Amino acid sequence: MITDQGQKVSALWSRLAVTADGAFAFLKDRGIAPDTAQADDLHAIDMIHMGGVAATDKLAALAGITAGQHVLDVGSGVGGPARRLASRFGADVCGIELSEALHGTGETLTRLVGLAGSVRHVRGNALSFPFEDAIFDAVIMQHVAMQIDEKDRLFAELARVIKPGGCLALHELFSGAGKIHYPLPWATEPSMSALEPIDACTSRLAGLGFTVGPFTDESEEGRLYHASNVAAYDRALAADEGALGLTVDATKVRRAASAAMEHNLASGSIKVGLLVARRVA
Repeated sequence: MITDQGQKVSALWSRLAVTADGAFAFLKDRGIAPDTAQADDLHAIDMIHMGGVAATDKLAALAGITAGQHVLDVGSGVGGPARRLASRFGADVCGIELSEALHGTGETLTRLVGLAGSVRHVRGNALSFPFEDAIFDAVIMQHVAMQIDEKDRLFAELARVIKPGGCLALHELFSGAGKIHYPLPWATEPSMSALEPIDACTSRLAGLGFTVGPFTDESEEGRLYHASNVAAYDRALAADEGALGLTVDATKVRRAASAAMEHNLASGSIKVGLLVARRVA
């Protein structure tokens, strides 16, 4: 069962994420024939989270992702992080994504860069995984929990599929102090958002039997990321073009969300950072 909130968020991302056609146009604009593209060629457009590929690399390093590990990427979007974990770290990755549009784009781009043998895409719901218990060495989740109200159910599912001794690696957003300005990248209005304080998350993880590592606050890095995005969107829109493989309309929406996020991160009303929790063996 997909919640009303999930349907709204999925529909929003289906409108705002890069499409396969947009990715092909992006490659051609840079003189790259799509049939020669590598995973690295797509990472400027297929990472739907603050910090892009650098943030995914940092999270994977903190989690200790190594070759041959079985890794689940929750809320995998168009597949950028899953492809990075496979191509850079050698993991065997499964990405699960709620949006049919993003799932389809992810499959197409993974085939395009020749990673279908090490990256599998599943369309599914993070509140009810279609997986057996304790089958993943690590679960990665970037910018997902803030979109889901049912956090006890979400984190219980995450814990269920992680092997004893395995880890949950989070790159997530949390509520801070002060008023939050909208629109957000995942929410045009408050009912679509589900931010919580970092302490609530760490307490829940401890209660599920995880040893919780320190929170690495990346809020300033996130602010600079969104400031850079606003500048890039403004340059594209000044030329009546979309940015980074997006349509003009999607660029306008993403620009407004990045401007609000730059303000929220600067004021401390939203925080973003990295956290690795290990399931007790």
